Amino acid sequence: MKKKPEKLLDYLVQENHRWISGARLSDYLAVSTRQVRKYINAINMDGDHPIILSSKKGYKIDLDEYHKYITQHKNNIETPSMRIDYIIQKLILEKEGYNVFDLSEELYVSISTIENDLKQARHIINDYHLVLKRDKDLIRLEGDEKKKRNLMSWLISRDSYNHFVLKDEVRLLTFHYEFWDFRTTLRDIFTKNDIFVNDYTLNNVALHLIIMIDRIRNHCELEDDIDLKKIENLPQYTVALQIKDYIESEYHISVSDTEFYNAALVICNNTSMIDYSSITPLNINQFIDEKYIQIAHKVIRDVEKYYCLDPFDEDFISKFTIHIKNLFNRIENNYSATNPLTHKIKNSYPLIYDIAVFIAQEFKRDYQITLTEDEITFIAFHIGSYFEINVQSHSKVVCAFVYADYYSFHQNTMDKITKRFDNLITFKYAVPIDNLTRLNDVDLIISTIDIPFTQNTVIIHPFLTDQDMKNIENKANRIIREKKNKALKTYLMNFFDEKLFYKNPTFTNKDDALKILCSDLIKLDYTNESFYEDILMREKMSSTAFNNVAVPHVLTQSAKTSFVSIIISEEPLIWDTHKVYIVAMVGVHKDSRKVFSEIFESLIDILGEPLNIKDLIKSENFYDFIDKIKMLMDKNVEETR
Repeated sequence: MKKKPEKLLDYLVQENHRWISGARLSDYLAVSTRQVRKYINAINMDGDHPIILSSKKGYKIDLDEYHKYITQHKNNIETPSMRIDYIIQKLILEKEGYNVFDLSEELYVSISTIENDLKQARHIINDYHLVLKRDKDLIRLEGDEKKKRNLMSWLISRDSYNHFVLKDEVRLLTFHYEFWDFRTTLRDIFTKNDIFVNDYTLNNVALHLIIMIDRIRNHCELEDDIDLKKIENLPQYTVALQIKDYIESEYHISVSDTEFYNAALVICNNTSMIDYSSITPLNINQFIDEKYIQIAHKVIRDVEKYYCLDPFDEDFISKFTIHIKNLFNRIENNYSATNPLTHKIKNSYPLIYDIAVFIAQEFKRDYQITLTEDEITFIAFHIGSYFEINVQSHSKVVCAFVYADYYSFHQNTMDKITKRFDNLITFKYAVPIDNLTRLNDVDLIISTIDIPFTQNTVIIHPFLTDQDMKNIENKANRIIREKKNKALKTYLMNFFDEKLFYKNPTFTNKDDALKILCSDLIKLDYTNESFYEDILMREKMSSTAFNNVAVPHVLTQSAKTSFVSIIISEEPLIWDTHKVYIVAMVGVHKDSRKVFSEIFESLIDILGEPLNIKDLIKSENFYDFIDKIKMLMDKNVEETR
């Protein structure tokens, strides 16, 4: 719930330069006029000068002092990235530009630091087709208002979500908003009008509208020529009008036809008249055009083939088809959904994200559409759900059951264990206590008798307990991890070659690294001429850098031999907006494709740990590096016990 002083400030800001009586503020806040005065005194004590002015006419806001107050209270600038966000915020808000000396003073840093921050800000701004113009010490952000809002949306989504709900305080917004309340109101309006929306698309609509409201309140409005007749027949037109009325009433603003037109398109692109939860493989043709069904089937079959995955079931493909239809609709309307979890998904689930990039590349090749990283992440959600439900089958743990015979009671115990862990273990045989000669060819002994066995063993009670079941599961999973690690370690070692190892190279940036590594690979006949172009294509889709590592690889089969080419550097290489100390370029021959997923994940697990990176870059040579990799793979297994 918003605090009364915050509501007081918001109300005075909405009224702009008008004088508001103490009695009116008292009624609005449902407190006494004396309490109103206390709030105002407390607020004014926080600033160098009064934020709220008073006279016989009442009270009004001093907007200049208010913005300083917001800066002090909402912007605890602690990191370079926060500083850059702050600079971009100021440039978005100030049409006439912002003085570099003012930025230096407000952020308590030197002019040279501000100049470096502006260079970084340009990289971000350029991606949104905006430009920084400079006139001596005055910096101005120029470009389309829609692009500025897209930039705001990206910065807010990246920085301000907590449990997928926008935080109450957002540095890039001038005013305070109760995001959860706003979002709930939107959902209520949609529900009453039989409009269907999921949590992700509801967030997109809410964030778009809040940015729209904030920009209108700052007198920064869209001014495109539009024709409302183009959207009057849209099924969501009526609900868009209701939302417009709610916004105008709640925030005391006027929403122009241009603003309404763009808001209505956002609502249409993020909602549906169809309850997708009712769609099944049997009835999908009644709701979705056949072309989208065919597209979904083709791309999923390509994923299965390329990554050697078990088949995706029809229920999954039906849900994915719905996403494809909505995706193509968004592209057709030149709209891209934002996803606050993009950074987290990309860094935490590299294989899942990589498969989503593969799908995006298929779309680009076959349908000439380019997806943003946010759209790629939404595809990754679907792929992730597949992996969660359909974990790739692995070799079961082969077990022997050792028992003391009592009317074959052990069979009942074995049946319970088998039923519980059918996908995890298999019993090769049951052995009575007086015949322990056949226990060398199993992975695990499960025994009701506590005697000193020489291999992996779980001792259970004669009558199974929940703890017995947990012990069996933990031990079996540990054995699988150890077996998998041993196989992976052997396989991965075959990928490395001393000739593909570079320590502290002379090149210092991404472009040079990719050219030199690919050139050497071609000379050594590890890959063909197209590999370099394939690498560049993959990087263009989405950078392979994360944390302080880059793992460039291709989504084609242009490697003649599987390999991992390694750069370790004590000085960072510039990789897009990242500084990386390790580059692992991966190529996989088609014969190794089946194990690519596990090798890729294993490598990423190791390189994703900052402490591992520090250890690896200290490697004296190739063999020292290989020894460290082996140790880290073993350590990963130990830590999961």
